[in-house]
Amino acid sequence: MTVPDHRPGGDFTVGVEEELMLVDDEGVLLGRAAVDVVDRLRASDPAAGIVTGEIYADQVELNSLVCAGAEDVLRSVRVLRGRLCAAGARTMAVGVHPTAALGTAVLTTSPRYDAILEEYAGLLRTPTAALQVHVGVPDATTAMLAYRGLRARMPLLRALAAASPFWHGVDSGLASTRSAILRSYPRTTVPPLLRSWEEYVARTTALMRAAEASDHTFVWWDLRPRPLLGTLEVRVMDAQWSLSRVGGLTALVQGIARRTATCPDRGDLSDDVLAVNDHQVARHGLEARVADLDGVVRPLREVAARVLAEVRAELAPDGLDAPLDDLDELLAGQTEPERQRRLVASDGLPGLLADLVGRTARG
Repeated sequence: MTVPDHRPGGDFTVGVEEELMLVDDEGVLLGRAAVDVVDRLRASDPAAGIVTGEIYADQVELNSLVCAGAEDVLRSVRVLRGRLCAAGARTMAVGVHPTAALGTAVLTTSPRYDAILEEYAGLLRTPTAALQVHVGVPDATTAMLAYRGLRARMPLLRALAAASPFWHGVDSGLASTRSAILRSYPRTTVPPLLRSWEEYVARTTALMRAAEASDHTFVWWDLRPRPLLGTLEVRVMDAQWSLSRVGGLTALVQGIARRTATCPDRGDLSDDVLAVNDHQVARHGLEARVADLDGVVRPLREVAARVLAEVRAELAPDGLDAPLDDLDELLAGQTEPERQRRLVASDGLPGLLADLVGRTARG
């Protein structure tokens, strides 16, 4: 049980893994019937990306190409979503299916998935879906500088992507129920404070030994290095029906990594304070108040505006900042949890299911 050396990744290149749920005409999860659908959809296209299955039977994962910026990522994901639509698949991009019953998740098998199921048991009780962003880093030192910067801003990324207020047919009161579900999984935590590659290796090795895990990928922090890929993987965000939102979040991750690798933060949040921030945004989304890096508690919207301005300044010289416009619009308008709650108040949960399927298809 050893952590591999960091392989050189891209120079802040980006790529996404997008998880989508497979549903029927009414927006209900396909369950066991999805197995054949996923087998039919699996494909690898060097010009667009890869479509694979996941541990949940009624879920597919779209893996984009490795790209220079978020706009190229969007082109890749758009092609992959189009392939699913052309094959007749109905998909839903949402962090947690709004009406799936507790304990009805249908799981697939593989050596890796079987090991996860053995450890998790009944914790895998309902499908969740994420938007995961990888950013390439050239060496281990750069990786840990960018890790520190992204780590401090994990709550902001969760809040901007929060899109799962409903679970098991009721309003959870949370902005992201997916975050609450994942917190029940072992080794799925806020990323710990680490200042060097050696600290990362030591921390991960200790966890692997304690859990008797076969490799480092069984450590599921919200942000984690992926040594063999040469990337940092951001895992904190709910799946997004909006391709524009996918682009904005991807650009934000890229810009934070770039900026903080060259201009590191002067300080860090402790693990405990970061966990408090994380709970605040899981509960309140963009309306949360969080402890900033200087220790002052501020409205998250104020922090978001500052970070977006910093990231835009970082990406604009290379023409990579345009996707951030979507996040500016989000800060000025209605959040996704608010939108979903208003829709359920007017059209009920069936109306929400139909809306999410339709919006995912349109992107």
